[in-house]
Amino acid sequence: MLSVGLRLTEEVFPGPEEPIADLNTEKKDPKMLLDGIDVKTGVAKIKRIVLNRTANVEFLRAESPSRIWVRLENHITDNTLTFREPFELKPQKSFKVNDYCIAPIDERVYRRCRIVEPENERKLIKIFFIDDATVAWVKKECLAEMDEHWMFYPWQAIQISMFGVYPAVSDDIEVTKPVWTPKICFKLAQILANYQKLKLEVVLSTVVFNDYARPIPVKLYGIEPDIVETNRTVCIAQMLESAVLLEDGTLSAKEEEDETGEKMDLEEPQEEIPTDPSPPEIVCLDMYDAAFHEIFEVAEKDLVPENPLDIHRQLPGDWKQTDDLEEEERMDKENELFSKDSLTQQMEPDEWNPRLNQIPMLSIDELGEKYRFPSEDGKPRIMLAVEGRCTKSPYEWYARPIVKTGKNARDENVPWSAESGLTEVDATDWMLYGNDDKIMMNEKRDVFAVCAVNEEKGSFTGEWQRVLIVDCEEFAEVRFLDSGGRDMVLTSSLYRIHSQHCIFPPMCLRFATYGVVTSSGRVDKKWAAKETSRFRMCLREDTPIFINIDDIARLPSSNAERRLPHVAKFVLMVKNVSYMDESRTLLDRFLSKDEEGHARKADGEPAIWPPAKAQFY
Repeated sequence: MLSVGLRLTEEVFPGPEEPIADLNTEKKDPKMLLDGIDVKTGVAKIKRIVLNRTANVEFLRAESPSRIWVRLENHITDNTLTFREPFELKPQKSFKVNDYCIAPIDERVYRRCRIVEPENERKLIKIFFIDDATVAWVKKECLAEMDEHWMFYPWQAIQISMFGVYPAVSDDIEVTKPVWTPKICFKLAQILANYQKLKLEVVLSTVVFNDYARPIPVKLYGIEPDIVETNRTVCIAQMLESAVLLEDGTLSAKEEEDETGEKMDLEEPQEEIPTDPSPPEIVCLDMYDAAFHEIFEVAEKDLVPENPLDIHRQLPGDWKQTDDLEEEERMDKENELFSKDSLTQQMEPDEWNPRLNQIPMLSIDELGEKYRFPSEDGKPRIMLAVEGRCTKSPYEWYARPIVKTGKNARDENVPWSAESGLTEVDATDWMLYGNDDKIMMNEKRDVFAVCAVNEEKGSFTGEWQRVLIVDCEEFAEVRFLDSGGRDMVLTSSLYRIHSQHCIFPPMCLRFATYGVVTSSGRVDKKWAAKETSRFRMCLREDTPIFINIDDIARLPSSNAERRLPHVAKFVLMVKNVSYMDESRTLLDRFLSKDEEGHARKADGEPAIWPPAKAQFY
């Protein structure tokens, strides 16, 4: 939906002022534009927060009803993105429009900003503080370079627009488009300043806009400060409309009814009603689709000051760049543990050396010995819990072994019961912490690392995850060893793994189902979407599954076959899967022709059984 919406935006609406993604028509899918400095163009980019739901915010600045700046309650401006001594300040060298830099927002306090207008005849540059939504005219001598590290934090200031609120049409024939009057802008700022917290509801749109600079259409409410428990709110649009009408001395019929409690008498004498009433300066309409929400500008622009503030003239001459004690400790620790000049084994401490730190992979014999579960027919088998969210196809799915616990855990003659219990291997026991050097993949070997996962995934699996690096170019493709699944991550999120975290084998195994192939007959063996969907339903995750040890083999992983999506290292091929509470097996369900999306039986797929030993890794 995202790509469709973005392409539709480009075709129907004007081009974006600040694009979110690269929509090159030669590429199949849009490519997200990354934070930081582009190595090809040298242009810096910082993402913005795009809201898509209800949120409580704090008010920052109101330019007009079309452009209001707010900030989330849990913003990081005051701690992470505020720079005080000691902090290294380097004079800014480039002063182009849209360049990012650091500027003083208060006495000896610096924050991130963006150049929005070039130097004028008074030698002043207009800057915008991207975390505070304030504007300043400054001398270029007071600007400092922004290190690329600070470009990976999004703008904390969020630009919104009041949905369904329009300025009145002007009688001036020279004005081709309505504009906001200074009176309305001033009234709006007065109203919003009375509320410490605001509530906004993002209005849904049938088009996804590829533009960070476009304000987010919202319905805006003020949260009453004295009634926090009930969270009572008032509509800002209605308050603004009423304030403007009351100041003009005119009220609509609806407002008069609200004040008197009685409807307006339509039989009043005609002479008491103004024959030429002035049009309202603001109009509120009931609308539902934010795709065609319009942005209106302000009639009057801000005045340019003749002279800047004292803090905006130059960098402080006595500014303390570094803390001598902290710098000395940092250098000592760096020299002791890491060498940035060389990655040779002589210079690299063994406990942090990615060439030496290898996570042991379970063999099939070890799998049967450690996780063997008793069965009625006496055949050795293992019990697993399926990680359904990670299932990609019948040739790639993930499951976590379940261990029999209790005093009779090792006795196969004692059946499982509630007293003995089951324990799923918990990946949170193995959450990791790494140092701040990136994993290097200059050699053809298995490289393991620690990955800092995003907040959404980390809330379920833990913030730090052991991974196997599958591929590493502009992005890194990693396999999560303890929680399952694969993903593309930034190389900056990968850290060296310590030897103490390489003791335990992976706790989530990757499997491929043997003896099935897509019914589409594709040469690359890629599964259709309906077949993958059917497989997910057949591979139940609501109950434990069983796999016989004799039905497990290693999937060959030759370099010639690496181009196939299902071919990878450390994959277990299984013949069949059974369930605790069902007589039918996985293949019985998946091969059944009664359901759409069934597979076709095919011996030798995805590899010959048993695989040749020469193909093992």
